[in-house]
This record gives sequence, structure tokens and C-alpha cells, in this order.
Amino acid sequence: MKMFLKKNLVILCGVLLSACSKYPITDEEVVQHYYDNAGTYQSLAKQVCSIFIEHKNKDFLEVTVDETNSEYADIVRNLRLLERDSIFFSNVKGECSLEVIYHAFGLGGSATVYSLKFNVVEPIPFDKTIHAFEKRKDTNDDISFDMELSNEWYFSFSQN
Repeated sequence: MKMFLKKNLVILCGVLLSACSKYPITDEEVVQHYYDNAGTYQSLAKQVCSIFIEHKNKDFLEVTVDETNSEYADIVRNLRLLERDSIFFSNVKGECSLEVIYHAFGLGGSATVYSLKFNVVEPIPFDKTIHAFEKRKDTNDDISFDMELSNEWYFSFSQN
């Protein structure tokens, strides 16, 4: 009886481990999330970039859903609507650039990040022959791209 339980436990563990994908989400999921919420993303860009215009001396800003500063109340409300934790603003070559991380995971010095970015100053063009989900899911190579969506928003992927 013990051998039967051990054998079944080993099989169950193997099935569970194989069910854990290296990529728990797909590109399509991120892109669809953007299009389903494009209006909210546009409002978010307008809100955060207006802070950039008012405070030209800021080079970097992070606003999280836990933010208590009333100046960022509308930004926090939109982050909650989008079910995202934070937004990063950066001043890149005098331009307002934003990043909302959709999903990130990593282990042992490597990371994979799915994000939505606004106003990517130097985008890395998406090339279907190299960057397609099916092509990259079985590799550990460094991969980065920025897929243009609409209204200066990009779906960005980075793996290192």
C-alpha cells in the first residue's frame, strides 16, 4: 500500500510541475487587457504626463496603489481600475515615458517582464519571426521588443 501511495504521489507531483508553465500568461492576454482598457490607459498617460509638464525637474517617479499623496489620487484610482500595482514615469530625452508592469517573474538573476509602456523613445520593433510567443517560449536567450498598440502605447516584453 505504501508503494502505491508513493508512486501516485510522485506521478501527481510530476503532473503538477509540468503544468507550471515558464510563461504563465500570453502576449494576447496583455494586448487584450490594453484594448479592453484603452480609455483608462489614455487617462493615466494624460494624468502622469501632466505632472511631468508641471515638474520638469523630475526624472523618475513611481506611483503605487498604496500612495496616500492626494496629488496622485486620480492616478491611483486608474491603477486600481486596471488592477495594476504601480506606474513608473521617467524623463527620457525630455519626453514623458511611462511603464505599467502587467506581470513579472524571475529566479536566480533572470527575469521576464510583460509591461505596457507609453511613449517609448527608442522602441525595439517587434519581429514575428524572432519574437513570436511560440518562438521564444522554448529559449532562455535575452529577448526584448516593443509592439506598437495605439495612441503611443506599446506592449513590451523583456527576458534576460
